[in-house]
Amino acid sequence: MDTAITLFLDEQAAELARAHDELYPERIPEHIPLSITLLYPFAPAEELDEDQLRMVRDFFASRHPLSFDVSRVAQWPDGGAVYGVPEGGDLRATMRALWELFPEFPPYRGALEDPPPHMSLTLDGGDDPGSLLRRVEERLAGLLPAHFEVDEAVLMEESEPDVFRVRERFPFGIQG
Repeated sequence: MDTAITLFLDEQAAELARAHDELYPERIPEHIPLSITLLYPFAPAEELDEDQLRMVRDFFASRHPLSFDVSRVAQWPDGGAVYGVPEGGDLRATMRALWELFPEFPPYRGALEDPPPHMSLTLDGGDDPGSLLRRVEERLAGLLPAHFEVDEAVLMEESEPDVFRVRERFPFGIQG
């Protein structure tokens, strides 16, 4: 069973979260809200130990909260999934520092080298990938730009295949 370290965004943008659920209904039974993944997969749930958890706690306790905007959407190459593009703040630096702290868990099992921060909005390109980006942009009309202030990261773990639950929350420690 996998784990992931992520940022929940749903409570800060309720209408955007509703659009996410409409565009990406597969996430509803998985219990994955509007979010940005910092590291997936992290340690396998059954192997996650107290030393690793302490390292994650200390990592976030030593960092400032994240502040960023999502002003536009993009689509992965070849008609893939559509995602919100976070801009500003230290999001990418935070992700890279986390990956450096845990090199044994490369993001996306190493399938993507240095993946950009992204807020997934669709599972894939669907039956008509050519028009998917336009359809997502239309659904999000008036919802972007969205500003986010995030003061905690969340450790999600699979409770059963493709069903996640919150295992622990990690507050960012440096305020102001």
